[in-house]
Amino acid sequence: MKTMKDYIRVRQMREIEGRSLREIARQTGWHRDTIKRILKQGAPPGYQRQEAPRRPVLGPFIPIIDQILKHDKQGVPRKQRHTAKRLWDRLRQEYGYRGGYTQVCDYVRAVAQRTQEAFVPLAFAPGTAQVDWGEAVAIENDSVRKVYLFVLTLPWSNARFVAAFPRGTLEFFLEGHRRALVFFQGVPRLLIYDNLKSAVVKVKRHHHRVLNKTFETFADHHLFEPRFCNVGQGHEKGHVENGVKWAQQNLFTPMPRFSNWEEFNQRLAEECRRRLDQIGQGQERTPGERLEEEGPALLSLPPWPISVAGKQTWRVSTLCLVQFDTNEYSVPCEFAHQHVRVQADVAQVRIYAPEVIEKQAPLIAVHSRCHRRHQAIYDPLHYLPLVARKPRTLDDGAPMQQLWEQLPECFTLLRRRLERDQEDSEGTRQFIAVLLLLKDHPPERLSRAVERALELGIEHPEAIRNLLLCPPEQTPSPLDLSGRAHLAAYMVPQPSLADYSALVAAGGDA
Repeated sequence: MKTMKDYIRVRQMREIEGRSLREIARQTGWHRDTIKRILKQGAPPGYQRQEAPRRPVLGPFIPIIDQILKHDKQGVPRKQRHTAKRLWDRLRQEYGYRGGYTQVCDYVRAVAQRTQEAFVPLAFAPGTAQVDWGEAVAIENDSVRKVYLFVLTLPWSNARFVAAFPRGTLEFFLEGHRRALVFFQGVPRLLIYDNLKSAVVKVKRHHHRVLNKTFETFADHHLFEPRFCNVGQGHEKGHVENGVKWAQQNLFTPMPRFSNWEEFNQRLAEECRRRLDQIGQGQERTPGERLEEEGPALLSLPPWPISVAGKQTWRVSTLCLVQFDTNEYSVPCEFAHQHVRVQADVAQVRIYAPEVIEKQAPLIAVHSRCHRRHQAIYDPLHYLPLVARKPRTLDDGAPMQQLWEQLPECFTLLRRRLERDQEDSEGTRQFIAVLLLLKDHPPERLSRAVERALELGIEHPEAIRNLLLCPPEQTPSPLDLSGRAHLAAYMVPQPSLADYSALVAAGGDA
């Protein structure tokens, strides 16, 4: 067997020493054709198998393995597919295989390499975006919870936007779009999606899709074209999948803490904005610079917003509550039994009166949004006029119990004094009149006025109202004449009191 040194020696004799093929053949004892092949190849050829390896033990079982692996790829979840170890166990137990595990493992590995899919590099035009959901874990009010990440990326400029929501519902899917479009100050002409349930109701034959009507209306309103990947082909939107991984590794490692969803999303948006000024690996310009160039390819934002909620009006119940997203939110009692409008985002629920004044209905209630289920969220001030007509609900009403937990001790003392000095329920009514002042004055100011009234011994609603309206008296500081020596020369004579005595003696008024 000829070695590398043999090949090198032949080349030296030919190229450096200038020997002929006959002389090289005489010295080495090799045929001229062998010498020509050495000079042409330059190095010994590697081992070349002439025929496929024989597997006398495994061979009869290869069709069984191929059938099992084929069945796995036709719809079995990835985590439930056969491993080489599981195949080996089944072959021994069900088919009488007596060979070793290594043969099965090598064959499965070879099949995986042969069937591994290859991809074509993708390039997207300016004004194209990709959208996807991701998941992460964060700490909300000292409790660990899963959050859903809405991620929208622009492949051409490599800009990214991330927002976090408590659930991956259609409502938050569309809110994520709205936030992203405001962040980029424009609407991409083409948005590429996986077959998300938030957008696609059903995938039919020939790639025809039935879209969610609300999502379709949202897309038509913003004039963008939605395009969907082939089923199971997530690599067709690989840019946004990398964006999801980036968010998980950079924005949620370590686990962030938050107590307010709006503030949390503002922090995430600020991180995305900061990334626009960072040059990525292999890039010459920042995403922010490329985003400026991509700007003309984006459509303008619509001049008017569109509601992302499917329902337009809600009826207020007899308990002055509006049901929204499995929870109930209070409104002022005068709107009971009426229809109101509700707008909500991840942080707030805003309730508007039915009457429209100057193209906008009056805002009558704002609540922090509750993301638990079947909860009642009260604003005690909404019920105070009703409590004034039904004094017994001051103690038994659920909103009032919530209010009592927020009031300082001075209110308890005020109520006790009012009810002690008044008969029947008059003292309770006067105390409720004091609570009604909360509708127009901050709790801190009313608390100070109540404490002052208790000090002065004037426990009455009108007295407390006057203390609220009148600023506290301030004792003026004494006049300081230091540094003004020239004023010492001025003398003001004391008035004579005899003049007043003369008036009194003459019958005048003092």
